[in-house]
Amino acid sequence: PRHSEHIKPLAEFAQKNDIRLVIPFSPRDNEVFNNPAIYQINTPQSYLYSEVYEHFIRKFPNSNVIIIENIDADKDKLEYIKGLKQELKRNGISVTTLKEGSTPAVMKAALSPTKENIFVPTSDSNIALIKTLPLLTVLVRENPDSQIKLFGYPKWQTFTNDHLASFYELDTYFYSSFFTNNLFPEAINFTNAYGKWYSKDIINIVPRYSMLGFDTAYFFLKGLSKYGSKFEERINDVHVTPIQTGFKFARVNNW
Repeated sequence: PRHSEHIKPLAEFAQKNDIRLVIPFSPRDNEVFNNPAIYQINTPQSYLYSEVYEHFIRKFPNSNVIIIENIDADKDKLEYIKGLKQELKRNGISVTTLKEGSTPAVMKAALSPTKENIFVPTSDSNIALIKTLPLLTVLVRENPDSQIKLFGYPKWQTFTNDHLASFYELDTYFYSSFFTNNLFPEAINFTNAYGKWYSKDIINIVPRYSMLGFDTAYFFLKGLSKYGSKFEERINDVHVTPIQTGFKFARVNNW
């Protein structure tokens, strides 16, 4: 199913006829929680966020987190930030909130001299980056002894043409279910083959649908060819080298 309104009727058909439905999009769809016929590629948002929080705390245990409140933050990002704040406080990590457009002097006052200072915007938009990156760059250059990092969002992968130098200078991290190393031989070969077959370039979005389709089909077809009717029992034994999407399936409940 490409559109969310197609998921429910297809899911009911799959369950009724004991066939499998692979959902490549729609992380907000909850059919997977009550239908055993479904494989959901795009991790449900609540699961993804909890994974992000766990990784964040493991990666930056001794940190001072500074949230930048952007004007254009959407509802999803505000929920994500709310959960992040709760997890950070639960783990004894200090959190400060600054308004978008705060001066380097105000930002400097929020820095810790002994901890990693992690700036986290509340928006993933390019406009928010354009407003924030120059201020953070000044801050980093004027305070070379401070440990300053930037933590962001999957969508930032599409802005590397504009901001790659700034991302490096600000020691930038982001979370994502989808990532392609464009220097990876498999990615180069795929991109070249795509251009040859379709006479056009792959659109620079996240995820890249052509790669998502390839990785998904390759994973399931390899698993079926190797294990046949035992595929579901052996799903965690299926190993492929993905171009963009790694797979780690887990049951969402015991029913």
